[in-house]
Amino acid sequence: MTMSPRLLVYTAIVLPLTLAGCATAPAEGSIRAALPADAGSAAFAATDLAAAQGAYDAGDSAALTILLDRLRNRGVRPLDPDGEQTVDRWSQAATESGPPLRGRALGPGFLRGRLKPEELRATSQIFLAGKPTEISVAGGKGQPLRLRLLDAKANVVCERDPAYGRSCRFTPIFTQRYSIEIANRGANETSYYLVFD
Repeated sequence: MTMSPRLLVYTAIVLPLTLAGCATAPAEGSIRAALPADAGSAAFAATDLAAAQGAYDAGDSAALTILLDRLRNRGVRPLDPDGEQTVDRWSQAATESGPPLRGRALGPGFLRGRLKPEELRATSQIFLAGKPTEISVAGGKGQPLRLRLLDAKANVVCERDPAYGRSCRFTPIFTQRYSIEIANRGANETSYYLVFD
């Protein structure tokens, strides 16, 4: 069987370009570590946020673009000015020009912070009775964080140690204020992303 000259030229030009494009596209596994099979939307958002920080720090604009698109498609939004500034920096460094992650009415929201080694940070959030809730936290690559959720009587509702890729999911029986504790159990300072959904 012989190939026509036109098909030969097409194969010689297009196939190498296609393969080159495949070689340069970031693989899913290189962007974010594998998550447990039962990971929820907050865990995916938290790990994507931590991976976006890693891509930004490494100057990997292609991976950062993919992660920003995924976060945007999930409706993830910052809940404080620090988060908005972080997303603005990422958007400027990415190879895309989509709308920023802000001003959305629905979808998970996140808070960003930093923890020194062995530091514990506590925040509080009111969760409504009967409304299913999920929270998750992720930090820098390989940084062991602990997530603990306590009710108004300081009873532990949920604990994840290590927290990466894992969520606390529950439906409150009563509307009340819950405490959320994040602890850095590692030897290095790390940033973290706490996601509420």
